[in-house]
Amino acid sequence: MPYKITKVDGYRVSTPHGVHAKNTTKKKAQAQVRLMQGVEHGWKPTGRKARRGAGTALMQGRSAKR
Repeated sequence: MPYKITKVDGYRVSTPHGVHAKNTTKKKAQAQVRLMQGVEHGWKPTGRKARRGAGTALMQGRSAKR
């Protein structure tokens, strides 16, 4: 889905479905777009930080489970 960041009294994040953020900073607007793109592609926010090295363990044939 196309996301648009426009400068209007701060920054606004919008899509064809509506406005998702208004009067925010550029850095926060870019983070909002990354968040929405991740959710669109299957990422499910759990509230926990990502584990470091999980991808490396998978590439080496080890299990990434704790």
